[in-house]
Amino acid sequence: MATIFGGVLVFLVLFFLTKRLSFTRQRLPPSPLSLPLIGHLHLLTRMAHQSLQVLSNKYGPILYLKLGMVPTIVVSSPDMAREILKTHDAKFSSRPYFLVGEYFSYGYCGMGFTSGGEHWKNLRKLCATELFTINRIDSFEWVRKEEISRMISTIENTTGVINMRNLLITYGFNVMTETVMSKRFFCENGALLDADQAREFKKVSIETVEMALKFHISEFVPSYLRWIDWNIPKVKILQAKSDKFMQQIVQEHKRSKNSRKTKDFMDVLLESFTDSSNKQSLKAENTVKALTMELLAGGTDTSASSIEWALMELLLNPHTMVKAREELVKFVDLTNSTVNEGDLPKLTYLNAVIKETMRLHPPAPLLVPHKSTVECKIAGFDIPKGTTTIVNLYAIGRDPNVWENPTKFCPERFLGDSRIDVKGQNFELIPFGSGRRTCPGMILGLRNVQLVLANLIHRFEWALIPGREYGVEETTGTVNWAKTPLEVLKR
Repeated sequence: MATIFGGVLVFLVLFFLTKRLSFTRQRLPPSPLSLPLIGHLHLLTRMAHQSLQVLSNKYGPILYLKLGMVPTIVVSSPDMAREILKTHDAKFSSRPYFLVGEYFSYGYCGMGFTSGGEHWKNLRKLCATELFTINRIDSFEWVRKEEISRMISTIENTTGVINMRNLLITYGFNVMTETVMSKRFFCENGALLDADQAREFKKVSIETVEMALKFHISEFVPSYLRWIDWNIPKVKILQAKSDKFMQQIVQEHKRSKNSRKTKDFMDVLLESFTDSSNKQSLKAENTVKALTMELLAGGTDTSASSIEWALMELLLNPHTMVKAREELVKFVDLTNSTVNEGDLPKLTYLNAVIKETMRLHPPAPLLVPHKSTVECKIAGFDIPKGTTTIVNLYAIGRDPNVWENPTKFCPERFLGDSRIDVKGQNFELIPFGSGRRTCPGMILGLRNVQLVLANLIHRFEWALIPGREYGVEETTGTVNWAKTPLEVLKR
């Protein structure tokens, strides 16, 4: 065993030195000193976006790193983000390797981790023309309205301290599971509906997030060395559990398809991947399961964290809460117990609050990494083919060269003459990404954030718990949560 390990170690050292010599002939972006084998991994903390911001402040808006043995560039300015996501979008539309992504997308049958090609293009078209159309999103307004009413009822019946995170996660999960597969798993009090399925769904979701956060050596070595990753057997076991659950949902869905008056997302997917003989290939069924997993993973915690951050910032900056409430009084019919989706376009200050929240606390501080498909030049630097590319939204949102008083919560910066939006055209603020890899569920995600935040402000007066210290520290994870769940009182 020791001989094998020694041989692998010698090979890795020789490989590193060979690649190092080849890169010295290129004009790479600025870079700190690296170590053999691990490259610059030792410079990253668990709060990777903050570590990368510190490095970018020292080395500039485009930075070259070796993450293990993987060449990587980090961009931390709007101009550099535009170069990657717009000017050279096609060259950077691929994805690097993710262990969890490979297995939970059924060998890249989904959309999020797929590197490109016809399959990915077809899925992107399906999302744009079938799943996330305005008409399809509007057809599920009743789901969002019902979940809002349930959340409001729960708050009204709660005395004392209210844990907002639990309520927001419950809302997010139920809206997405009902929209995607016509299932509602969670009660507002934490009880489980359809207990066996809900318990399994919750368990698999938690275990998957935990696995995604682990260090996977296969993501930092060449493809022919991925077999050395000790987490592969664990990921396979977890994926099998997840697949058992998803297979049960799909089969159940097929049996009950005629009982729904409104087609959900899974109905659309099953129809799209069923041939003329009413059969599905294994790849088609795996594609349905992979896309379903991605839709659920991408549309729950991200919205909930944005709402929690927005409410926290409003409470920490009371004058902004006053302005938000005054706007709601002005534009929302007081005879209505809830804010309706038709009211949302009138709420310019509320939308400014959401933009400011996503600037300071982007749901994902680092965009899902891209990968270059060809060698190219960015800002005069040589970018090798196969380079992982990270866009640091956290650093862009706090760049003093872009924003005045960048750490101050100030929704007013998005009022007046400001034309900055979050839809991927203004690279100062791109929480949903931009270009070919823009989040396909952006419209639905925004609507959920707007609707929930508007109703929470409209219906209740909120207060921080006296004597308790509140801060804006973050925690590590796939989603940018506050370090401490927001607990508040209603007046």
